[in-house]
Amino acid sequence: MRIGIDARLYSQTGVGRYLRNLIPNLAKIDKKNEYLVYLTGKDFRSFKPPKGHWQKKLLDIPWHSLKEQLVMPFILSKDRLDLVHIPYFSIPVLYPGKFILTVHDLIVDHFDTGKASTKHPIFYKIKRLGYRIIMKIGIKRAAAIMAISQTTKDEIISHYRVVGSKITVSPDALDENFLKIANQQKRQNYYSFQYILYVGNAYPHKNLEKLIDAFSILVKTDDVRLVLAGDDHYFYPRLKKYVQKKQLTKKVVFYGHANDRELINLYSSARCLVFSSLMEGFGLPNLEALVCGCLPVVSDIPVFKEIWGNKLIYFNPEKAENIAVKILEVLDYPKDIYQKKVQEAERIVYNYQWSDTAWETLKTYENCLCVRSG
Repeated sequence: MRIGIDARLYSQTGVGRYLRNLIPNLAKIDKKNEYLVYLTGKDFRSFKPPKGHWQKKLLDIPWHSLKEQLVMPFILSKDRLDLVHIPYFSIPVLYPGKFILTVHDLIVDHFDTGKASTKHPIFYKIKRLGYRIIMKIGIKRAAAIMAISQTTKDEIISHYRVVGSKITVSPDALDENFLKIANQQKRQNYYSFQYILYVGNAYPHKNLEKLIDAFSILVKTDDVRLVLAGDDHYFYPRLKKYVQKKQLTKKVVFYGHANDRELINLYSSARCLVFSSLMEGFGLPNLEALVCGCLPVVSDIPVFKEIWGNKLIYFNPEKAENIAVKILEVLDYPKDIYQKKVQEAERIVYNYQWSDTAWETLKTYENCLCVRSG
């Protein structure tokens, strides 16, 4: 069996982490199938295919582009693949061969206003219409779909009327390189003050303005600051203006983009991680924080309840007062109680392993082509 993996997002966050962990774990367990990994220029030059039946190919076609729809299907067809794995919703819908999808979330389905785009509202509407058409066709034509959580699977069934048997839950897990560094790195505290931490982008579904509102309440009773680790060209600058409006510039620190080593230090010294999203596909910062000894305080949304049960502290993400109350509750924990809660939640981190995800992925490949596993 000859399998193509669209890895054009290999060096990105999110989908990139998924690819960087899935590929080496697939290579460990699959010694018979051939793989062709498609990469863009920079990643193509740096990527070293696993030993065995693995090759790489340059595919310098931007995602979400017309060329992706018109040229990419021709290239994939020319390579005579038995199956293509598309790990994102950039689906070349004119490709006539078999393909499977990994769906990480359906956030774009929910956040459908111009507020969620850097473009003019008209361009955003066109862009979103294109997304809906491609997603609908792609999900219908896919030989199989992998969802990274049961919550995402339920969303796909509800939104696109897909039979549940077509979808396999194949969860994310803690990045293996992150865990390796966390176990070896000597920790460093970047700040002399106490702080709570947010990690991620500032897209509207992250609900950061509400987090700022909550922070403006809790700073009245606790001498703590908020550190935001993340960056983008549009939403973070807009958030900075909101912080100025709330007169919190001396209390909110915009760290910017942080690599894994920096994140480990930030997590390790934070009093807690705050995850205020209105929707997520999985939520990897929760796993990262816990292995660094940092307790997450999170939104009461379905996917977090699915993964963590009663092991984390939840708040209503729509109410700033409730967010503030729950954060203050954690800040007031005695050290032994805090550590106990971290230890209890950290056990769940290891329920999710990339080796399991690789096995589920391989089974999906083989089932799509009616090849009996093992």
